[in-house]
Amino acid sequence: MNSDLLMQMLTVIGDEIARMWWFFLLSILLVGIIKGYKLDLRIRDAIHRAGPYGILIAILVGMVSPLCACGILPVAISLAMIGTPLAPLLALLATSPMMGPDAFILTWSGLGAHWAFLKLGGAAVVGLVVGCTTQLLVRSGWLAGNQLRLQPVYREDGSLAPAAEIGAAAGIKVATMTIVPRASRLRFILDRTLDAGWFVGKFLLLAIVIEAILVTLVPMQWITILVGKPDFSSVLLAALIGLPLPLNQIPAIPVLSGLLQRGIDPGAAWTFLLAAPVSSLPAMIALTGMFRLRVVTVFLTTTLLTAILLGWGYQLLS
Repeated sequence: MNSDLLMQMLTVIGDEIARMWWFFLLSILLVGIIKGYKLDLRIRDAIHRAGPYGILIAILVGMVSPLCACGILPVAISLAMIGTPLAPLLALLATSPMMGPDAFILTWSGLGAHWAFLKLGGAAVVGLVVGCTTQLLVRSGWLAGNQLRLQPVYREDGSLAPAAEIGAAAGIKVATMTIVPRASRLRFILDRTLDAGWFVGKFLLLAIVIEAILVTLVPMQWITILVGKPDFSSVLLAALIGLPLPLNQIPAIPVLSGLLQRGIDPGAAWTFLLAAPVSSLPAMIALTGMFRLRVVTVFLTTTLLTAILLGWGYQLLS
């Protein structure tokens, strides 16, 4: 790589960091406040008591919980072990990887208000479609009965083991951390803010580097040929491109910013923004460990088709 290209890449990286740093600080502080006051846990606990409104509550939880596809697994496992219905579980697993308070703020910073609200609305629609489709299939009998591969794990005192232990017994690696009580709520919020900063920051920086590579090294005609045309094939390819990428709701933002600069069609861009986080290969591996194959098939098919149809509809209305 010659010095001119390297300087171009470093310029893109520096510009993105300069543009997003204070949004990044605001987003991780918001995560710390949510964790400090246990707002996500309070709403999460309402899912199991929500009855017919469980899908809507699950979508709300997904949107206020700053957790990606893998980070939401401990919540989902805990809910599954206490008998939460399948429909709200899948609605939660569809919505959370796409949207959270930190993701909304950083999307606004990286892509603009228009894309932030498109992402918010798209996440709600995908979660609703997944939840309602699952509920219909449960009632029809196709997804009736126990669809979990997971089995409860109990400790010697008879209490249910943490999600990390239950997941490990089924071969699922669940991210976990030891929460040490603090005498000061402010100190607790600060600690959770720093945790979020480390977790989000390393992925965000990697995504900014990927954006710089796209902008500097990928010829514009490549993007235009693949996903730059306002037709159904661009939307379909955008969904398929996102499948193997380990992108959660935060790293997808700079990557899409780079794609938009190289000429990706807006409809395909919306599909990528929704499909990439929820259908990534790491998320699918974890879901395969949690649920039986037909549940994973329904989840993947429904999320991808909904994201594709939203992108196609956006093309037609633009």
